[in-house]
Amino acid sequence: MTPPSERRAAAVVTGASSGVGRALALRFASTVQRLVLLGRDTARLRAVAREVEQRGAEASYHVAHFDSALEVDQLARELEGLPAVSALLHAAGEFASEPIASGPVSDLDRLLAVNLRAPYVLTRALLGALERGNGDVVFINSSVVGQQRAGASVYSASKAGLVAVADSLRQECNPLGLRVLSVFLGATATPMQEQIHARAARPYRPEVLLQTTDVAEIIYAALALPRGAEVTDLYLRAVFQGV
Repeated sequence: MTPPSERRAAAVVTGASSGVGRALALRFASTVQRLVLLGRDTARLRAVAREVEQRGAEASYHVAHFDSALEVDQLARELEGLPAVSALLHAAGEFASEPIASGPVSDLDRLLAVNLRAPYVLTRALLGALERGNGDVVFINSSVVGQQRAGASVYSASKAGLVAVADSLRQECNPLGLRVLSVFLGATATPMQEQIHARAARPYRPEVLLQTTDVAEIIYAALALPRGAEVTDLYLRAVFQGV
């Protein structure tokens, strides 16, 4: 565990109540002074906050539904007061799979709100704190980008938009000393992936999927590079394919 005097400033994690977000919160808890946990499940966020504190960091949490522009905008105003942020880790996300011809337009609205608008708004609100904290921004993306599949148009569109945001942000913020990393994940053992398997009537075998702790570890390693080096795009998949 990193001594308190050597810890970096706060890290902000979206989707922190489970899956990759929870794994990132716990991995960074031993090296930052404070974790700010964002999600929609109060009980789970509270439980993760307790785990974070057991690892030596302060913890606070904010509950918001990312498909609500009003709640996201309010959350952004609350976070603008943070003095310094060393890492902003965007792990919140939603999935939908329907053909264009029959899928509800509400799926498009919801996924664009959760997967694209929310990270855009929150990142924008925290840019000052990130500059003060000499920080990094991480966007958890998906291997579906560039490999479009039937029925995944809405999800793919939201994630492709997130690539555009990340790449533009990098060009804008590298001169300020900020680094931006997009992480393109294959199938990962998360509650979302379990739901995807159930919807497709496929057996869910988490042991052959990417593990959230491994994802968190490699992201941590990428950000641990000296500040003069930057990993821009990281592609991860399970060794066992066809799952």
